[in-house]
Amino acid sequence: MTRKNGLNLLKSSAVATLPNKGTKELTAKAKGDQTNKVAKQGQYKNQDPIVLVHGFNGFTDDINPSVLAHYWGDNKMNIRQDLEENGYKAYEASISAFGSNYDRAVELYYYIKGGRVDYGAAHAAKYGHERYGKTYEGIYKDWKPGQKVHLVGHSMGGQTIRQLEELLRNGNREEIEYQKKHGGEISPLFKGNNDNMISSITTLGTPHNGTHASDLAGNEALVRQIVFDIGKMFGNKNSRVDFGLAQWGLKQKPNESYIDYVKRVKQSNLWKSKDNGFYDLTREGATDLNRKTSLNPNIVYKTYTGEATHKALNSDRQKADLNMFFPFVITGNLIGKATEKEWRENDGLVSVISSQHPFNQAYTNATDKIQKGIWQVTPTKHDWDHVDFVGQDSSDTVRTREELQDFWHHLADDLVKTEKVTDTKQA
Repeated sequence: MTRKNGLNLLKSSAVATLPNKGTKELTAKAKGDQTNKVAKQGQYKNQDPIVLVHGFNGFTDDINPSVLAHYWGDNKMNIRQDLEENGYKAYEASISAFGSNYDRAVELYYYIKGGRVDYGAAHAAKYGHERYGKTYEGIYKDWKPGQKVHLVGHSMGGQTIRQLEELLRNGNREEIEYQKKHGGEISPLFKGNNDNMISSITTLGTPHNGTHASDLAGNEALVRQIVFDIGKMFGNKNSRVDFGLAQWGLKQKPNESYIDYVKRVKQSNLWKSKDNGFYDLTREGATDLNRKTSLNPNIVYKTYTGEATHKALNSDRQKADLNMFFPFVITGNLIGKATEKEWRENDGLVSVISSQHPFNQAYTNATDKIQKGIWQVTPTKHDWDHVDFVGQDSSDTVRTREELQDFWHHLADDLVKTEKVTDTKQA
């Protein structure tokens, strides 16, 4: 596969979109250490920091392929920066673009807390990748029980957040047993009993129950092979791009020739593993996650769902709306003719029924009353496709910058209100 063909596939399959005119100027302003702009806690409307967690094939600007634009807002609006300028303390997490929810959750923990990523000795042995990953400086080094954060996840980011919460609260039994048997160190994340560290969990277009897009296309061996090959290509020692697969060996070593690097990567366990985002986004993978996670009675949960399809003439099938983000028209129509009718309405990548709440967990319609320990499902936003929540389709004139800004300001304001319910000092 040529570099050109690889980039074309990345463009068409990406959730992050191509840069448009003005994107470079916008992202340039957002570059640099996000902590540089952090003021004292009292200067912000929110007591608990907001952490934005990207989805599958998501990158922050410092490590993304040049063909991709800014994940959180494209050139419509830098969402994090706008929140900061309007009094909300917020960060953009940088975790694996294609890793599993488990690996991404561990990375998210260290992104917030700081330190060298430890995926766990048992997990590394089970799946055959390196135990340790990159080192994060940490945006909230004093993160501990009583010091909370708001976690907002787009797409797969919502699943990743749920996985992290489960690890914080209940730990990882496999890691605990492995450490008892073999000795050595174990990450505090895997010990559990780290409750009271998250105020709220908010998901945007998250496939809580998986998606037909992965069942029928995304998890196919050929698709995985092509994307991993692109990751291998960008894993050379001179590349700034990071696909988040270094634990699988997809990063050239300093004194390693490129030929030796390619030979080594061919032997990676990644090619036959389920420990990746492709599998986790299938309905089977999502069901596995749902079985392993539970609701925390002390956390406020809320979901936002989009829908950008309509009923076809003389048929029960759903067809993509005219203004749907173009790369999603194929998958939108594919999901729209799913065997199960209740799965057909979708946002181009995720069915409405999958985005609202995990099937096995309690839910209720969202109202002005803030509730803990239950999924509060907001009304479906019609004519909103999968990337409209993060403003990536800048060619879409129907969804405006003002509308996007209003959505995020209301979301952030809601998070501030939840603190009155989740703050033990006030509750």
